[in-house]
Amino acid sequence: MCTIIVTIRSVLWAVMTIAGSLMILVSLFTNRWLIGGFQVPKNGRSVESTFNNVMGKFSDFAEGRKIDDKIAFGIFLDCVKPEGSLIFEGECIPNLEKLKEQMLSENDNDFPHAWKGGIACFSFGLAIMVFTVVLSLLTPCCRYCFCCSVFTFCGSVQMFSAVLFTLGLLSYPAGWGSRKVVDICGSSQPFYLGECQIGGAYWMAVAGTVCTALASSLTVFAYKSTKSHKTQYRRQDGDKFICVP
Repeated sequence: MCTIIVTIRSVLWAVMTIAGSLMILVSLFTNRWLIGGFQVPKNGRSVESTFNNVMGKFSDFAEGRKIDDKIAFGIFLDCVKPEGSLIFEGECIPNLEKLKEQMLSENDNDFPHAWKGGIACFSFGLAIMVFTVVLSLLTPCCRYCFCCSVFTFCGSVQMFSAVLFTLGLLSYPAGWGSRKVVDICGSSQPFYLGECQIGGAYWMAVAGTVCTALASSLTVFAYKSTKSHKTQYRRQDGDKFICVP
């Protein structure tokens, strides 16, 4: 039977890891990254975009949902609200077939190339974070892997995830010059938003990135806490469950 060691710093690291992962996950499936209003159509494509937005509002009304007077976009341009009550405001699930078509398209007007890179960065980084969440729940009993401490390994890959999330956050404003964003925000350009504003989901992704970086830093203190004198003394006494500050 393994010796279970729980410390305040190891618990804090696990909580920060879970919090960062959840923030990124929720922000990705929320259409509150970009918020704008209805613009007067200037060409045929603008008319089509405005019509689609109006039909989306009508669909919300028909299904008894609260109608938002603003147009909101997430990092996924084409997504649908799940049926029934929403878990959180702005919940939106991407259409996988449409997303695959957009990701393979070479036309930047169909889907900004910068956002494609952002989705890849967020997806890869989130997969790493989910893996570290599993490891953080196992560290009270399993604190070593083949090559090094689990804390050291998790700290390294979590910092890599934080870098990926940062690249994803930077890629989003880089795509503001695409046609679909211009149709909503007017004279928008890369890193210039025009008549729109950044939504709360983007700032949630920023908070998730900060939590990920903090979790990476906390692994050092979590590892040291499992090697403290109090922990070693209690292990020498034969304790199998050790809980120390």
